[in-house]
Amino acid sequence: MDICIRADGGSTIGMGHIMRTLVLGKKLKEKHKIFYACRVDNPLSDKYSLGIEKVKSEGFEVFKLNEDSFKKDILKVKADCIITDSYDVDEDYFDIVKNAFKISGCLDDEKICNYFNVDFLINQNTYALSLDYKVNFNTELMLGTEYVILRDEFRNLKEKNIEKNIKKIMVTVGGSDNNNLTENIIKSLKEINDVILYIVIGPAFKYVENLKKYEGKNLKLCFKANMSYLMQKCDLAITSCGSTLYEVCASGIPTLGIIVAENQRLAAESMDKLGVISYSSIEDLYKNIINFSFDDRVKMNKIMTRIVDGKGIERIVDKIEKIGDKL
Repeated sequence: MDICIRADGGSTIGMGHIMRTLVLGKKLKEKHKIFYACRVDNPLSDKYSLGIEKVKSEGFEVFKLNEDSFKKDILKVKADCIITDSYDVDEDYFDIVKNAFKISGCLDDEKICNYFNVDFLINQNTYALSLDYKVNFNTELMLGTEYVILRDEFRNLKEKNIEKNIKKIMVTVGGSDNNNLTENIIKSLKEINDVILYIVIGPAFKYVENLKKYEGKNLKLCFKANMSYLMQKCDLAITSCGSTLYEVCASGIPTLGIIVAENQRLAAESMDKLGVISYSSIEDLYKNIINFSFDDRVKMNKIMTRIVDGKGIERIVDKIEKIGDKL
């Protein structure tokens, strides 16, 4: 099949949609022709350019859609199947692509539409089954953590050893940080002693120069970080509540989750309730680290490793290909 992945990434919308679809795209590329359709503004700014650059760097071609007319421009795309991963679409969009392509599917996190006119829908989150999706009678629903999309580096990791004391903490807020939350986190932890902070710098960070002034023996800035290595190395993760949540689960690192965008609240609250992470405000991080006992971290680690088995991508690709076989 010729498959088009419709996703965007950049300084304002973050890189999450791009990063997870790249994992899917690489797996599908083993048997199919894959390319992307991404929005552009005029002139092209970092609102979208960073996502496009990342896609191209991974070897995929990009069909450009004008941000003001992308519903019309999408009709110019030639493919058998389109997979959409975007919050900036609506029921009208899904009706358009359902009529224009043989197969239309989407990745969703928070039920952005009342009705999804699609052939398949993927929601990898712990709360997915509770959203009561309204879809066509023959829509293939892939809901829950058995469909978690993990990068190769997070599959088949060795069991994590939980240390008695927290000595190394990794901090990641995602691919972008428009509100400079990373600096706020650093400031909130200024009183913590005998701990090294590993600060992950995403590709769309605006305030890198601000962060460089904090560098020292107890604070390391990590550019182009090997995330699985960092999670194996560190004793605790402070992370935004996007797709990184499932990477920390795969690695088994005890985690304090912070909400950096309102669309992360569902994931934060549901995973906190399950004991997979502990939800925290930035202001309470110091207190929550101090009170995070060894026993609590061991318990969290055991829950985490039951959530994700690393086989989600195979399950998704298998179902998409079975839909394609029916054409």
